[in-house]
Amino acid sequence: WDAIENNPNLQGGFIWEWIDQSIDTVKNGKRIMAYGGDFPIEGPVPQHFTDNNFCVKGVVTAYRGLTPMAVEIKKVHQYIKSTFSNNELIVRNTYFFRNLDNMQLNWELIEDGKIIEKGLINQLSVAAQQSTTVTLPIKSKQKEEKEYFVNVHYTLKEAEPFLEKGYEIAYEQFALSAATVIQDMITGKGNLQVNQTESACNISGKGFAVRFDLKNGIMTSYAVNGSTVIEQGPQPSYWRAPTDNDIGAGFNHNLRMWRNAYEQGKLLAATVTKQSDGSYNILIKKEVVNGDAVSEQEFTVYADGKIKVTNVFDAVKGKYALLLRVGNDLQLKKEFDQISFYGRGPWENYWDRKSASLVGLYKQTVNSQYFPYARPQESGSKADVRWVKMTNKAGKGVEFVYVDSLLNFSALPYTLDDLDPETEKKQYHSGELQVRDKIYMHVDLQQTGLQGIDSWGSMPMQQYRIPFVDNRYSYWIVPVK
Repeated sequence: WDAIENNPNLQGGFIWEWIDQSIDTVKNGKRIMAYGGDFPIEGPVPQHFTDNNFCVKGVVTAYRGLTPMAVEIKKVHQYIKSTFSNNELIVRNTYFFRNLDNMQLNWELIEDGKIIEKGLINQLSVAAQQSTTVTLPIKSKQKEEKEYFVNVHYTLKEAEPFLEKGYEIAYEQFALSAATVIQDMITGKGNLQVNQTESACNISGKGFAVRFDLKNGIMTSYAVNGSTVIEQGPQPSYWRAPTDNDIGAGFNHNLRMWRNAYEQGKLLAATVTKQSDGSYNILIKKEVVNGDAVSEQEFTVYADGKIKVTNVFDAVKGKYALLLRVGNDLQLKKEFDQISFYGRGPWENYWDRKSASLVGLYKQTVNSQYFPYARPQESGSKADVRWVKMTNKAGKGVEFVYVDSLLNFSALPYTLDDLDPETEKKQYHSGELQVRDKIYMHVDLQQTGLQGIDSWGSMPMQQYRIPFVDNRYSYWIVPVK
């Protein structure tokens, strides 16, 4: 859209599919949004007589509800443009035929996700295609160890046709400082109990216990105060359930060797070493995709239950257009379904679809994470995450905190096999998904972008592809007691 707005004689960027062209119906006792290949519902379905869900990728649902794409498009297309520097906000009205006199400006100063100062500017008369400068009377002093944003929201003073009073027409967020780089966390002192065999290592301390499977190269449990929180992982992963655009680009076929790369990899090393400060280092190394890459995980376990996880990926040989994902998979007990996080939200957002998602503090649940696209696929990720807590209703659980790179996370009640049941795109529906008795979580460095150029061959733009190159990232696992 930047190209459209910066080239006066250029037009384009038209929305290909506005509405999901699907039909709300029941199939095999499940309520689904039916698409090509589902009819007749009672069967049999004529072969090679359909484009499947090709026409079910609308910006709004069949019921005209908003999708995550609609939220992003509204933000990108907004007609009030803002820039901010030294407490001065430049407001540019890009409408061609209307003044902004029915708008009011609400501003907020955010410190580490919390509002510490706010204000209202009620008079905002800006003619079409004109700009004005507004000084925000911010008084708070910034602290070095804190992260600050200014949020501005433009809302209607009075109702307009189809829009109620207070409706948000435009908004923007401005970072006042770079994201705080978390230095090594303060860790508790004390003794660790270690029980190691040839195939496993159990480490416990005050109020926690962790187990590693040295034969298969994975962490298999993490318990806090006697209650298991993590049932498996984190383990390296380089795959996501393909989106419709991924399938259109052929990734479901030509990148599928990465789907179970870690599980199918060859274990090169699994060592346990006591460090001089009393912590224990568990190093696991695997060769993946026939030696084309080496995946390495390092876990440093401290006496207070904190674990620093460092993931290293070495691209050894071979050529791959991209990796769909670089991250870790985890399985959590179902009761730890209360999510609080500091990152982009509240709706799902990705590398190339996140401008509508403001950095802030959010509280959600696992059951609200998945957006029900007609066909099951990747969903629910949150980008630029500083930390995320997964707790039960009593507030106990686990926290993941970034170290060197902001994280992406998702937490769904569905398995990868639920969302990606087979290589070919067949007649699967989100309405047929069954909620599992575990939480399936990703804690990622990054996912490749979703792209919206077309759905029949294009890859994401170059700057939103994860290249097949060496990478590393770290984060903390912290018990929430």
